[in-house]
Amino acid sequence: MKANYRRWFLWSSFGGLAVGAVVAMTRRTRRLARGPLSCRKLPGECREIVLWTERFEAEDMESRSFMHDRYVLQPTPFRVWSILDLPAAEESRKPEAEGSAVFHVTRTRIKDEADGNATQPAPPQPERFYGLVGILDPSGRVSTGNSIARGGILEIRKCYVGGASNGVESGEIHHSAAPILNYRIFYDAV
Repeated sequence: MKANYRRWFLWSSFGGLAVGAVVAMTRRTRRLARGPLSCRKLPGECREIVLWTERFEAEDMESRSFMHDRYVLQPTPFRVWSILDLPAAEESRKPEAEGSAVFHVTRTRIKDEADGNATQPAPPQPERFYGLVGILDPSGRVSTGNSIARGGILEIRKCYVGGASNGVESGEIHHSAAPILNYRIFYDAV
């Protein structure tokens, strides 16, 4: 009789361990797997888009401090076309057949003070360039077509513009130092 109890206890212990391992692995994979970002297409009729990133630690004048980046995106009349994305003749009258809009980007790095004041010894120097806006999600995929999303890394493919209404990609890519915390879209007053 004692042998039966021992055998029953041994097999129930293995069963409990197996069930516990399956539950732990399921919880872990559910926690690690994130859903896709909710991307929003940038409207062409807006005046400007202001977005800011989460705080990150960076070196500033030989000391480490917390900072965040502020981006101002302004639509321009310039467009970039890709030979691979050219539509057929009957589709050329659709709005999406106009190419990708080029945005004028102004990036300013702002130092965050511990007491809440954002005072700086000198005003921050903004960096200005033109580019196509996209989002790099945590899985490494890039959303194309001028879109933004909270929680994604801002990716701007820099462009050369001027002369005509065409823009040409320079091949240089700018990534934000931290994920996007929030953004605001401004429209012209009607």
